[in-house]
Amino acid sequence: MKNRCVIIAGSPVFSCVEIASGDYVIAVDSGYRHALAAGITPDLVIGDFDSLQSLPEKGIEIIKAPAVKDDTDTMLAIKHALTQGYKQFVLLGATGGRLDHQTANISACAFIAEQGGLCEMRDDANVVYAIKNSRLRLEKKENWFVSVFSFTEMAFGVTLTGLKYALNNATLTNTFPLGVSNEFAEDTATVEVKDGILLVIMSDMT
Repeated sequence: MKNRCVIIAGSPVFSCVEIASGDYVIAVDSGYRHALAAGITPDLVIGDFDSLQSLPEKGIEIIKAPAVKDDTDTMLAIKHALTQGYKQFVLLGATGGRLDHQTANISACAFIAEQGGLCEMRDDANVVYAIKNSRLRLEKKENWFVSVFSFTEMAFGVTLTGLKYALNNATLTNTFPLGVSNEFAEDTATVEVKDGILLVIMSDMT
């Protein structure tokens, strides 16, 4: 199995992670500026370049997309990485800023889950996961909430262990936020869904 694909988008809220050896790094349009500021040289820069006036330096692969298209630039990056065999994704620079862009990026996380992958979308105060018909193990972070939402119309067989408010084989819907603001009761917690897509969001309480 391949290592992670780290995608750096152009949101004004950007928090870097440690880039591991073997990570495949894609900068999305103006996300290239975030990469440069963090001292990261991406393997690929992709986008329609409507918000990046100067092209990246020579030696970096570039995929230029048309401005009129169905996919967002971030979705183009995700689809490209999926064709290369990547299943583990970290999405940076994808929160904050415009709400429509942030919502599109959450949808992109769910798309990865639908393709059998796992996406971790993060900034300093939030980590968002999307899982489909699978289980996710979470490590406790002091003073962080855990919230679970159904992204599909219904999510069946939702089980939460290691959290203050447990669920066992429950059904969640996308119109009632039953799973908001849970807390760690143990050092690790597990979120499981048997049928459907769940958004799992960890947020700093402070």
